[in-house]
Formats: sequence, structure tokens, C-alpha cells
Amino acid sequence: MNVVHWMQPRNHRAAARSVSTLCAVGAGVALSTAPVQHQDVGRTGVAVAGGLVALVIAFSVLARRFDERHRLGWALGPLLAVGALAAIDLLTRDSGISAQVFFLFPALYGASQLRPRGAALMTVASVAGELVVVLVQLPARAAVVDAFYVTAALVTSSVLLAVASERHARTVAQLERMAAVDPLTGLATRRVLDEAATSALSGAHSDAGTALVLIDVDHFKVINDQHGHPTGDEVLVQLAGLLLEHSRPSDVVCRLGGDEIAVLLPGCSLAVALARAEEVLADVRGRAFVVGDDTRLDVSISLGCAHMPTHGEDLRSLYSAADAALYAAKQSGRGRVGTTAALADAG
Repeated sequence: MNVVHWMQPRNHRAAARSVSTLCAVGAGVALSTAPVQHQDVGRTGVAVAGGLVALVIAFSVLARRFDERHRLGWALGPLLAVGALAAIDLLTRDSGISAQVFFLFPALYGASQLRPRGAALMTVASVAGELVVVLVQLPARAAVVDAFYVTAALVTSSVLLAVASERHARTVAQLERMAAVDPLTGLATRRVLDEAATSALSGAHSDAGTALVLIDVDHFKVINDQHGHPTGDEVLVQLAGLLLEHSRPSDVVCRLGGDEIAVLLPGCSLAVALARAEEVLADVRGRAFVVGDDTRLDVSISLGCAHMPTHGEDLRSLYSAADAALYAAKQSGRGRVGTTAALADAG
């Protein structure tokens, strides 16, 4: 049972805002009503309760600085807040509905920001705090009635909000997966390629550099016009499979759009990148693409290869150099690995 793991929020920034807001509201209400609500309470109790309120305010400010590194803080903070609520109610001898209603705040935080087990734990803690407050201060019958109503409200609100939050989280995760994977070919999307390229160019890989190969299917429009778009789609799917066969685990194969595919090769020298591009070209030439009713198509591709730092110092220049090399391949008759002047000199 890893309670610390359960208490980690889905989104640390949103959780920090939620904690800060709930703490600030609770402390603000407690301070503003204290002069008229606790006149019969001893000075010591009021002083201690005031200290706890000050700690809650401090926590609301500190929570804004919490991130994924503060795992213990995320685990203990909300639970300690429930304890502080109960302690304040006991010290001020407040067992009315005005005191009990604030146990809803920790439960709402858990249901909106935590995964199901964490949400359940926060609800249980809130119910426990409520029971302590009413059972210690109220006659048995009144305590049972208040506890029943407040617990029902806490549990119902938490369950409804937790179900909605979980459904929302699944939807967001699905949208993120859709944004990361091309639905036709199963290749990565441009967003994933850009993130991987940025990481590679930041120096996270070896001194061999980073290469980018851009690939176009030659006369792809003719394939679509003569055989139909479903056939064109099958060609792209089979080409994607072929490229994945030639890829290392660290490579990123991405569909940029239409028939344009990119392969990012982190930790790859220019000479190796050119050799791999030639291997892919030869494999496509020697493979019959079987589509539709066992129709066999001879597919040709053009490739453009660029290398960082050989052809530039940033992501934009890497794309530009690869695009120029691809254009050179098309201008030279297609079905080849294109070279810019820099590529020709390097080869």
C-alpha cells in the first residue's frame, strides 16, 4: 500500500491552485467570523486555534510552490489540513454546521485532483474529522444525526466529482495519445518528432550528432488517381512498416502529412545516415507493395538527408537542409537520396 503514491495529484499546478484557494477561503471565513462566534472560548483555545489558522494560511501560500518533487508534501499536506480543521473546531468548541461544512473542502480536493484511491482516502479522512468533532462535542443523538447528514453529503459529492474527474482524465489521455500517433500508419506525429528533435539537439545524445531523413512517395497523386485513395493509404501503411523495420529503438519515425514521412536519427553521423537512407531506398525498390485485390505496385521514394551539426545549429536549419536535399532528389529524377551542396561535399 503506497499512500504517498495515491496522494500525488494528476496535475501538480492545478492541484496547487486548488489547495491554495480552499485553504485561503477556509482561513478567511474562520478569521472573519471569529470575533462574533467564539466569545465564550478561553484565550488559550482561541490562541491555539488562531495559530492553526495561520499555519493553514502559510500552507496555502507554500502550496503554490509545490511541484512533482514534493511528493511527501502532497501526501501529508491535505491530510494534515483535515487534522487542523478538526483541531480548530475542538479548540473553539464549534460543532455547528458552520464548522462541519468545511470538511467538504478536503474531500472536494481529493475528488477533483487525485486518482480514485487518493480521492477515497481524502473522503475517509474528512468523514473521520467530522465524526471526531461531533462525537466529542455533541450529545449522542445529535452527533449521530449530524454525522449521518454530513457524511452522506461528503460521500455523495466526492463520488460524483471523482467519477467525473476520472472520465475527464481518460478523455484527456485519449486525446493526448491521438495527438501523438498518426491514426492511419501508427507512426508518431509532428509534435512528437519536434519534441524528440529538440531533446536530441540539446545534447542529450552522443557526439555523433543527429540526422533527419525526409521521405516522399514518388508520384503519390498518380497512385491515388489511378487506384483510389484506399490504395494510397495501404501504400503508406506498408511503407511505414518497412521504415520501422529499419529503425533503432531510439529513432523516431513520423508522418508529417500526406505522403511525407520523416525519420529522426539521434546519435547518428552523416555517413551512417546516408548509408541507412540508401538501404531504405534499395529495400523499397526490391519490395512489391501488394494492395487491394492482390494488386502489386512498384513504389518509388525520394529521400533527403541532413545532419546536425554539419548543416546547421538548430531544429529549423535541420529541417530546411533535409527539405532542400529532398527537393534535390526530386529535381534529379526521383527514386534516390538527394544531396545539397554540403551533403555532396561531405560525401
